[in-house]
Amino acid sequence: MDDIYLILATLTFLGGFILAAASLRSESPRVKGLNIPVAVAGLIFQSLFLQGRGELHGRCPITNGAEVLVFVSWSIVIMYLALGKAFRLSLLGVFSMPMVFLFQLVAIIYLHFFDPGPRPPETLDPWLELHAAMSLLAYGAYGLAGVAGVMYFVQDRQLKSHHPGRLFYSMPPIRYLADALVRLLAIGTLLLTVGIVAAFFMKEAPDASHIISGAVWLAYVSLLVVHAIKRMPPKRLSISSITAFAFALLTLSAL
Repeated sequence: MDDIYLILATLTFLGGFILAAASLRSESPRVKGLNIPVAVAGLIFQSLFLQGRGELHGRCPITNGAEVLVFVSWSIVIMYLALGKAFRLSLLGVFSMPMVFLFQLVAIIYLHFFDPGPRPPETLDPWLELHAAMSLLAYGAYGLAGVAGVMYFVQDRQLKSHHPGRLFYSMPPIRYLADALVRLLAIGTLLLTVGIVAAFFMKEAPDASHIISGAVWLAYVSLLVVHAIKRMPPKRLSISSITAFAFALLTLSAL
C-alpha cells in the first residue's frame, strides 16, 4: 500500500507544478492559492508512505536510496510550509515541485526493481536515528536554498531582458531572495550540526560514511563564514548554494 501513497504524492506534485505553470501564463494567475493546498496534500501522502515504510522496518525509514530520496523530498516540503511564507517566498513551492517530483520518480523506479524489503535493526539506536533524521532535514533546507538560488537567476535574467514576463511580477524582490537564501543555509547548517553531534553519541563509533556528512557540514559552514566576512554578491552566493547542494546530493548514499 505504501507504494500507492508514494505514487499519489508524486502525481500531486507534478499536477501542482503543471497547474501553477499554467496559471502563471493565464490572465488571472492563481499561484498563491495553489501552492499551500498542493504542498499539504503531497505532504500527507509522503507522510503515509514514510509511516508505512517505518512500520515495515521498525525504524526511521531511511534504509535504502529510495527512502532517503523521499525523506529529503518530505523535508523540502516541510521546510517550505514552515518557512516559505515567513521568508516571503510564495513561489518557492512552485520551483521546488519539479525537484521533489524527480526525486520521488527515481524512488518509485528504484523500489519497483530493487526494493530490499524489511530491514529491521538488531538493536535500535536513538542517537543513530536522530543523526540520520536531522541530517536529512538539513538537506531539505539546503535543497530550498538551492531552489532560491535558481529563482535568483530566473529573476536576474528577467530583469536583464528588459521585457519581464508575468513570472517576474509574481516573484519576491531580489533582496528577499538573497536574505532568505542565507537564512535557509544557516537553518540547514544548524540542523546538520545537531545531526553530527548526535553521531558521537551512537553506540557504534562514527565510520567513514559519517566523515562525508562532516565534509558537507564543512562546505556549508565555509560558505556561511566567507559570506559573513566578504559579503558575497547574490549571484555568487546563488551559484555556491546550488553547487553545494549538488555536492550534498552526491553524499546521500553515505548517510
